[in-house]
Amino acid sequence: MRTVDNIDAFLQPASVAVIGATDRPVSWGSFIMEGLFSWKFPGRLYPVNRQGGTIYGLPAFKDVRDIEEPIDLAILTIPREYVEEAIKACGEKGVRGVTVITAGFSETIEGGRKREIAMAELARSYGMRLLGPNVSGTFNLHAGFNASAAALWLPHLYPTSLAAVCQGGYAFYDLLALGFPLRMGVGQFIHTGNECDLTVTDFLEYFGSDPEVKALLMYIETLRDGGRFLEVAQRVIKEKPVIIYKAGKTSDASRAARSHTGALAGRKEIFEGVLHQAGIIISPTMELLLPLGHALIERQPMRGKRVGIVTIGGSWGVALTDALGEEGLSVPELSSGLQEKMRAVGLPERASTKNPVDIGAAGLTALANERKDVGRAMLDSDEVDALILHGMGRVGMLTAETSDEMKSFFEFEKMTIRAFSGLEKETGKPVFIGSHFSIWESQVVCDLNKEGIRIYNRLDEIAQILSWMYTMYRRGLS
Repeated sequence: MRTVDNIDAFLQPASVAVIGATDRPVSWGSFIMEGLFSWKFPGRLYPVNRQGGTIYGLPAFKDVRDIEEPIDLAILTIPREYVEEAIKACGEKGVRGVTVITAGFSETIEGGRKREIAMAELARSYGMRLLGPNVSGTFNLHAGFNASAAALWLPHLYPTSLAAVCQGGYAFYDLLALGFPLRMGVGQFIHTGNECDLTVTDFLEYFGSDPEVKALLMYIETLRDGGRFLEVAQRVIKEKPVIIYKAGKTSDASRAARSHTGALAGRKEIFEGVLHQAGIIISPTMELLLPLGHALIERQPMRGKRVGIVTIGGSWGVALTDALGEEGLSVPELSSGLQEKMRAVGLPERASTKNPVDIGAAGLTALANERKDVGRAMLDSDEVDALILHGMGRVGMLTAETSDEMKSFFEFEKMTIRAFSGLEKETGKPVFIGSHFSIWESQVVCDLNKEGIRIYNRLDEIAQILSWMYTMYRRGLS
């Protein structure tokens, strides 16, 4: 049986046994139970605890072998000394897969890796697969399955057609928490931990063959099977983007990785060379993983490297031009004919039209109806391949004291941003909206975010995303 055929037990189980389940607060046995309840797991759920009794209103079994129904997945949240015993019991029960939440193996103790290998061999002797140890769980929100630390009291999961595979878990939960109010997230998640059996490559292959997954995000510290990873990645990348953040690039970070998952991180140059050879997208920062993934599945293709900029302030335009140039993109001076066309729709002589186009110099209210026409003129030309509107979404939130004048100003800004955002679909070219302020600082940004309009707060993020969109187009993957 291929590895990919048996992984569905970890993401689409019909029945789950939580070994070490408890309703004691702030314990892994309760975290996993709460996670499963939080997304209303539709399958059969069996708490297993040596004390028996009732856990979260369900009768608890003292041994997994006492459960009469078949079990797809067992999740171990028990002390380290009982793990092998539990794996053996699961094997005798006929469990298909075992997730080992328990930590304290190769990442912390001498001889831990040898013990992990023995655990994997024990599981395989029963035809089972192991995930972990030292993991924080998995989830498949499309199937109502959340066996992770992201429980009901931390509802920051937003299901999308992205999937994520990470050798570390907690930091990615932080990214999901940050992305949730921005309507960013992943529908499926796997934390592989110490990888005594299943590895990131196994899940790369699995998600690569899942038609519901449109792009895959990965956090990797090392590769235990570089040759196979390269072969699988080259196959998957023909169908969908694979975006990786490689951690452990410096000597200090490599040491930290060894104490995190017990794995030896490879040299940065070699690792990134392998990724580049496979056609993988290398995220420059961990924080960019989620925004980059969303952009690649949501935006129109970037068919060239020429970018038009419309700003409400010249300084941001200059800084944005620098950021784009550093990523290999260009901000070309627009032709005199195009500049005249923009002036014909209402831009006064004092407004800069060379690119960046500074409509702020024209006055904030002078172009209520003409601003969209300026953007359309640029996109309809053969002189730019993408457009950025930056500088709107000013600071300020609505309060009881907000004046009618300020409320009108907010509505005017929202009208302009909506108009520019709509040009992407109308013209088939990407249109990015940038603001220095977040949803917590700008009422305009907050309201438009709820409407599904993405507004980016960092210049380098905009530039890096556009650069990779262009790269993906050149690879024929847009």
